[in-house]
Order: sequence, then C-alpha cells, then structure tokens
Amino acid sequence: MDLGLGGRRALVFGSTAGLGRAIAETLSTEGALVAVSGRRAELASEIAASLPGGVAVAGDLTTEGEPARMVDEAAARLGGLDICVVNTPGGTPGGMTEVSAADEEAAYERMLKPALGATRAAIPHLRAGGDGRLVYITARSVVEASPELALSGVFRSGVAAAARSLALELAPDVLVNVVVPGQFDTGALARAQQARAAADGTTLDAVRERHRASIPMGRFGLAQELADVVTFLCSARAGFVTGSVVRVDGGAVIGY
Repeated sequence: MDLGLGGRRALVFGSTAGLGRAIAETLSTEGALVAVSGRRAELASEIAASLPGGVAVAGDLTTEGEPARMVDEAAARLGGLDICVVNTPGGTPGGMTEVSAADEEAAYERMLKPALGATRAAIPHLRAGGDGRLVYITARSVVEASPELALSGVFRSGVAAAARSLALELAPDVLVNVVVPGQFDTGALARAQQARAAADGTTLDAVRERHRASIPMGRFGLAQELADVVTFLCSARAGFVTGSVVRVDGGAVIGY
C-alpha cells in the first residue's frame, strides 16, 4: 500500500529515543523528509544523518519559546511543514495525594504548555499546504484514570481536549488526531517502573510483572507497532480520520 508520504515534510518532537525515534524512522522509511528533535544535539544530528533528507532540530521543549522556535526552524530547513507529531515528556508518577505543588507545576511545563506552544507555531505551516497532519502522542491516562499517573491524566487530557477542538477548527486543511499508547518496552517505561518500585518498596521485576499481567496481549508493546499506527494517521490513506483518539495498548484499557 502506497501511503502517499513521499516528499512530505515532518517534524517529530522527542525523536531521539523510544517511541518518537521509531515514528521518525518509520516516516522516513515511507519517504517523508523528517526533522529529528531532542535535547541532545549530537544525537539528533546522528539520527537525522541516517535518514534520507533528514535534518536535526535540537532544543528543550520545557524552555520558554523553544517549541515555537523548533517548529519554525524545522519548517525553514525542510522548506515547509506538512506533518507535526507532538510528543512531549511525562510527569512525576504517583497519585494526586502523593505529588507536590512543584510536581504539578513541572508536569504542566513538561506536558501541556509545550504541546500548546508547538501547536500554535505549527498551525500556519500545516495550513499552508491545505493537507496537513497534526498528531499528539498522549498516554493511557487520557481515557482511563490511573493512581500511578494522576498528573499525566490532568495534563495529557488537556492536550486531548485541545486536539478535539482543533480538529473542528482546522478541518479540512489539517487533520488532527490523538494517539494513546499503552505500555511499550522503552527507556521511559523502565524509568517509570523503577520510580514506582521505589515508591512501593518493591522490586522492578515485581512492578513489570504486575504491569504485564494487566495487558490482555500478555506482553509490552514494541515501539515499531506504535510507529506504524502514527505513520498511517499521517498518511494520505487516513484522509477521512480526524478528531479521533486511537488506542494502541494491547487491549489494556477497560472500556470502549
């Protein structure tokens, strides 16, 4: 199946590792020209050099003004922007009674604020071509409450609410969708599980087994599996999909 991504210009935030990197590499495999972004400039440049036509845009999404600068730099270097995948850092694990006011402020600065800043900067570029794609990577906490990810539920849900409004405001020129990953075997998951183990006074293996047992598929996801879904949503084949929340979680969410 031809996804119609040849020559399309894409910026993938947080694409020097994990899910973001898999998305950037898969878009490139399908013919897109990709701007790789992350805080580590050397790593971003190394990954971009491995992608045909790839460019690197380094920066810290939590720094004031950086999301917009990164969008504009990517558009300038690629000659425009057709696709923007907004993938921001997570927050401190724990329930609302476990986190502090400082944790709440930091979560806003990491999850919601940079997503909105990147969006504002990306919209004019995505609209210019009349066939843009805006995809947000969120978390399971958007569709199912979790005492382990309370702040994620608060601020990722804000991202999803903004996306739903944008899907109405930007149609038909830009299609806007939200992807809800389950538990994927990445460094980010390992760090979150280590923090949970420390908070619970248990072992990392015990936390991983508890999480694995909660997934009907009986395993953690592979980054490539998430990247394939995102790439489809960015493609010409998803031309009638907007305003959707797409779960990629191995059936873990209990609900519809």
